[in-house]
Amino acid sequence: MENDIIVRDARKEDAAAIAQMIVLAWPVQEFLDMKEGLTLEAFTDFIRTFVEADNTLYSYLNTVVAVQVSPDGGERIVGAMNGYDGASYTALKQPILDAMAEDFGSGRDFGAVTETEAGEFYLDSAAVDSSMRSKGIGSMLFKAMMKRAADRGFSVVGLIVDEDKPKAEALYLRLGFHTVGYKDFLGHRMKHMQKTL
Repeated sequence: MENDIIVRDARKEDAAAIAQMIVLAWPVQEFLDMKEGLTLEAFTDFIRTFVEADNTLYSYLNTVVAVQVSPDGGERIVGAMNGYDGASYTALKQPILDAMAEDFGSGRDFGAVTETEAGEFYLDSAAVDSSMRSKGIGSMLFKAMMKRAADRGFSVVGLIVDEDKPKAEALYLRLGFHTVGYKDFLGHRMKHMQKTL
C-alpha cells in the first residue's frame, strides 16, 4: 500500500469516523425507515454520541481503529471494531436502548436479542471503508481485538454474522471461528460464531 496502515486504540476525537464505520456494519436502512425524515447524516451523528460516551457498547474505550497514515503524517480512519466483555453487555447496551426508545419510540424492541454472554469477549460492529476492502485491514482489526481479549484473560471470542454476508463469514472461518448457534437480530438470521484463543 502506498500509505501505511496501523491499528491502534481509538481516541475520543475519532468518534465521528468510528460512527461512520459502525453505520457501515449495520442494516442502517431499517433504522432510517423507522423515523420519518431521518437522514443518514443525522443517524450517524446519533451513533457518534454513543462512541463519545464511556459507558456504551460502541464507546471509543471499547474500540480499535485501522488508520491509514500518509507520508506527511496525516491520518484517515479506514476501519474500526468494537469489543467488550460479554458479561457487561446488558449494562453497556442500556444507555443505547434508552436513547433509541426516546428517538424511535417503543414500536421496536431493540433489547429483545442478547448477542453475547458472560465468558465471551464479544466482537461487535466491525467495518472497513469500502475503498480499502480486500487489503487485509479486517484481519488486522481482528488480530488487535483478539490480543486485547487475551490480555484481559479471555479464552473465547465471539461474534454474530448475518447469513446474507458470506464474504464476512468466509473471513471469520479463515480466522478460526466456527458456528455455535443462531440468533435472530432485527429481522435477520445471524450465525453466532466463536474462536478459542
